[in-house]
Amino acid sequence: MTEFDAALSSVAALDEDALGRPWSFRGQMMDVRYALYRTIEDAQEVHVRLVGRSLPESRRILLVRAAGVRRPARPPRRPARRPHRPSAARGEWPVREVLRHMWVVERRYALQTLYALERADSDPVRIADHRLPTAAQMDATGASTRSSRGSGEARAESNRRPGDVAPALMTRPTIWARYDVDVRFRLHRFAAHVIEHTIQCEKALAALGWQPTEGRHIARQFAALVGEIEGLGAHAEAREIEHRLAERWASATPA
Repeated sequence: MTEFDAALSSVAALDEDALGRPWSFRGQMMDVRYALYRTIEDAQEVHVRLVGRSLPESRRILLVRAAGVRRPARPPRRPARRPHRPSAARGEWPVREVLRHMWVVERRYALQTLYALERADSDPVRIADHRLPTAAQMDATGASTRSSRGSGEARAESNRRPGDVAPALMTRPTIWARYDVDVRFRLHRFAAHVIEHTIQCEKALAALGWQPTEGRHIARQFAALVGEIEGLGAHAEAREIEHRLAERWASATPA
């Protein structure tokens, strides 16, 4: 787990009392809540500098999914109450399984899109199944952060590779499920899939009695903004903002 992952997960667990702990900023006493919002402001400054750049349609489409959580933070290990656990019989997935599914599909979508862009006209429209990762290839026994980190890494990779598609290639034919579609359709599926399963994770957690903290809401906004910066192609700037959050979190944590 990186320093940023650890900081983001810790921030997500903060309640109002923890957010009110003192934190010093430029010689004045503020609180932990302001430390986090100040870091969001730093990220916004970077974002504003980047959005004026001319971006291809493919990158603008992929930026939409930054509204979701790029690295979902871990929920508390012991929810306050447990009305029921997710049940396969009811078609419900545990959060760990949802994260694993998101990781696999993110990679599959990227590979399928790249294949549509790069294949010769004489090649089959559908990519061969053996070239695509499967859920069985990812260990589901590890912590949920391993799955969410893998999803974040897969998303960063798909931002880099199919993110700069020439306009003429946006209508290249491909297949999604059993439907004949094009590259533009596939690119829009990235964000829709993240939104769908982020909601599914939240429903599973709510069924376990988990209620999001104020820190969780802050962490989600922060992760989304960093995801947008990375989606704009500013990887060094995204890493700098992540480092700043980890550094400020360390300074705000009681010894």
